[in-house]
Amino acid sequence: MQTKIKCAVFDLDGTLVNTIDDLANTCNILLKKYGYNYIWNESDYKRFVGNGAKKLVERAFDGKLSADELEKIYAEFKPLYEKTMLDNAYAYDGIKEQLDTLKSHGIKLCVVTNKPNKAAEGMVEHIFGKDYFDFISGVVDGKPTKPDPYSTLLALDAVGCTADEAIYFGDSNVDMQTARNAGIEAVGVTWGFRTFEELFAEHPSVIIDEPKYISKLI
Repeated sequence: MQTKIKCAVFDLDGTLVNTIDDLANTCNILLKKYGYNYIWNESDYKRFVGNGAKKLVERAFDGKLSADELEKIYAEFKPLYEKTMLDNAYAYDGIKEQLDTLKSHGIKLCVVTNKPNKAAEGMVEHIFGKDYFDFISGVVDGKPTKPDPYSTLLALDAVGCTADEAIYFGDSNVDMQTARNAGIEAVGVTWGFRTFEELFAEHPSVIIDEPKYISKLI
């Protein structure tokens, strides 16, 4: 492996880990609690995720919440999801082996996600092990979320890499836009929550359909 790439940045939900069932179940608990009878399926929730937990709640409630109601239910979502987020979540087949390969060649590994920071850190530690990733950047209330490059640039700075020394893997248009905004080469992955067509429309450098291709790109 001969490369100028020193850092691989990964989205979390839909790229490293399949989290859709637990996200959906948490939203469904809140919908039931507040008397909303929406019956969303897995495909619906795959469309709802990607822009952070608050936006997920807003979409699950079909945009019917006032600003105050949204803040209240979002505040309930966070601790509830922290209790349920590992009920069904799992790393996609082949991901761990690919990450191990990158680590063995000295590539720094970062997670940049729109999942709340505490939940992101807890999930990554549980599934991959403590300190497995060199840096995890989740959402902190009041700070910009993807596709703003803030969290991605924070990650690069933390591991001492420049944008042209990094590569970004993600499953959504938000990820492709984030990579572009941060000046990083973007790779779309189709095993997650969004479609090939959505990724293709953002003009990433390449789109891959199996994790085994991750290490071949570096």
